[in-house]
Amino acid sequence: MGIMKKIFFITLLFSISLNSQEKTYDFLSNYDSIINHTVQKKETLFSLSKKYGLSTDEIIKANPGIQIDKLKRRSILVIPLKKKNETKGDNIIVDSIKKDSVILSDLKLNDLTKEKFKKIDFELAFLAPFKLNTVVLDSVEDTKKTLGEVNLTTISINFYNGVTYAIQELKDLGINVSLSVYDTENDLNKIDQLKSLDLNKFDLIIGPFISRNFNKFNSDNSSLIVSPLVEQGIATKDNVIITTTNNSLKSSRVFDIIDSEINLMEDQCAIIISDSENISSKSKLISRFPNAEVVDIDNENLFVDPEITDSLMGFNKQNWVFLETSKTNVISSVTSLLNSQNNNDRKIRLFSTVSSENYENSNISLEKLGNLNFIYPSNSKPSTSFEYNNFYENYIEKYGNEPDRISIKARDLTYDLILRIAVFKKFENSLQYGKTTYFQNKFDYTFKDSFYRNRSFFILRHRDLEILEIQEPNNEQ
Repeated sequence: MGIMKKIFFITLLFSISLNSQEKTYDFLSNYDSIINHTVQKKETLFSLSKKYGLSTDEIIKANPGIQIDKLKRRSILVIPLKKKNETKGDNIIVDSIKKDSVILSDLKLNDLTKEKFKKIDFELAFLAPFKLNTVVLDSVEDTKKTLGEVNLTTISINFYNGVTYAIQELKDLGINVSLSVYDTENDLNKIDQLKSLDLNKFDLIIGPFISRNFNKFNSDNSSLIVSPLVEQGIATKDNVIITTTNNSLKSSRVFDIIDSEINLMEDQCAIIISDSENISSKSKLISRFPNAEVVDIDNENLFVDPEITDSLMGFNKQNWVFLETSKTNVISSVTSLLNSQNNNDRKIRLFSTVSSENYENSNISLEKLGNLNFIYPSNSKPSTSFEYNNFYENYIEKYGNEPDRISIKARDLTYDLILRIAVFKKFENSLQYGKTTYFQNKFDYTFKDSFYRNRSFFILRHRDLEILEIQEPNNEQ
């Protein structure tokens, strides 16, 4: 069975049945702030209507076909929040918010699609560890179980879906992309075999995902090759494009924000909660807060004693808690703990200099992060735009499952890279264009240290149920 047939077969097995839905665009177009809400245990239409200040009828209109009497846990609902005030052209206009001396604003959509194309035919190669040779296709139940877990196969399929979605969008613009897909099987011997192919014909090669495999494949290749998910450990050459921003750059920007906040409020109580993987950032925080209380988390003890944090916090002043970890279970437990201790007499603000998508895990309450005014760096920003909801619905209809962070990044970066070359003929010529912004990702490439790297990222702040972006970082690095 060929790889394309295998991918198609697996995607069908992984799909979920969907009720047909009438188009809701006209209704949602009356709102300029729309979010996706993941249904939690015991939540009802009535409780959600009270939570968001909506009528139950508004929620039903935004989500035709939902089971009214009992919402399905972890299902996604579209929640319209604000009435539309002003639109201009293709851009969504959202007023900037200035609070605590930090400017927050939503990004406008980029205009790269309005440029004239100098190149319309592309050859694109995609290499990923599908590991289809290990999937037991004879057993539907075993296959469903495999694809229900996060592993190299599911990541590869989700990324592939995002790539093919972008290719269809580009085709609608008049750009033709011929896609060749190769299964690396996460095997160096297999990658050696792939290196014997005629690779110079490709305008772009996306993958392999893993640094070891990427470096092996690119040892003697001259085509532009993209590392889509990994930044660390990549052997850089002048044909390499790294789409993930360096973690130290993101961390340094958060420290800039912390320093500006210190100047505004010197009398704060600082608590640093850190694991063994973030010793460097812990040291930098201690240098800024020499009197800070430090709570260390080790690999065996991932629990923070609430009596310890309770005893360390001050009253009638702001308590700044720095959570230096990317471990989901620690993030979830600490945010719940801090929420229980947050009140008018003991106000808590939460920061992290660690870039991690685990802060956006569905098991972590947005409401709790909002109560703590959480600030942290991220490669992506959850979208609430009408355009995203349109994409979300179309993606489910096409692939049978919801787009995740991986598939959205695949769509965004594929769309961006091809458009840049289509407009400027050569990728290096597109650097002058600057930043481009899509559903959840943005890109601003520079050629430095003999490779191309993305230097654009997000500093996010939770406020109530919203996730806002702090003013654009200074990227002159």
